[in-house]
Amino acid sequence: MFLKKTNSKFVWLIDLDDTLFFSGGKVMSTINSRMTSFIQSELSISFEEANRLRVEYWKKYGTTVRGMQERHGVSLQTFLSFSHYSPCFELYIKFKPYVGKILGSLIGRKYVVTNSPKSYAVEVLKKNGLLKYFDEICALEGMWINNQLRCKPARLLWQRILDNTGAKKNNHILVDDTLANLRTAKNIGFRTVWMREYLNKGQVHAKKISHRPRYVDFTALTIKELIKVSRKIY
Repeated sequence: MFLKKTNSKFVWLIDLDDTLFFSGGKVMSTINSRMTSFIQSELSISFEEANRLRVEYWKKYGTTVRGMQERHGVSLQTFLSFSHYSPCFELYIKFKPYVGKILGSLIGRKYVVTNSPKSYAVEVLKKNGLLKYFDEICALEGMWINNQLRCKPARLLWQRILDNTGAKKNNHILVDDTLANLRTAKNIGFRTVWMREYLNKGQVHAKKISHRPRYVDFTALTIKELIKVSRKIY
């Protein structure tokens, strides 16, 4: 399900993992390990080969599950139910205590846009008292366009969100830690905020990047800096 039409001037599109909280430690390593185990069992290959495919599909398709779905016909729900089984990692998820206050200060509609399953996003936010700050969640299951899964960083995803909200292009603000997502969003006319608080701490950020790319409008070194960024936008 895509975001609904809004009368709000500003639309905040906020990533979840490594943007609102650090997922690169026990959380992501657990999810990655479970994805690899699923691939190993499903394709009857070694753990090492399964791990190689997991990374390859993530780089090529934006998510490993999309690669498994398109290349091997694996059920989206079956894969995600196994990989994101929350009792395996929920104790490791910790938000900074002031995240809710910062989210509440942002003017406009606020949506989570995540390549994770909706059940995972809802549970993580609800257990940490943050679900109430968001108007809607755009998760992986809702990113089907023309019978194809089009998750971040697909340009078609941003276009569909733009068409549905009805707000002006430059009043959509994407807050994300992944540059590939920010690049395609900027290309369509959104404003972009590069969240760098957890950059280089997680497994997916192996290479350090110090400069600000041209398609990044604002850089936030911590989530607290969203308040300063928002003042420049309004």
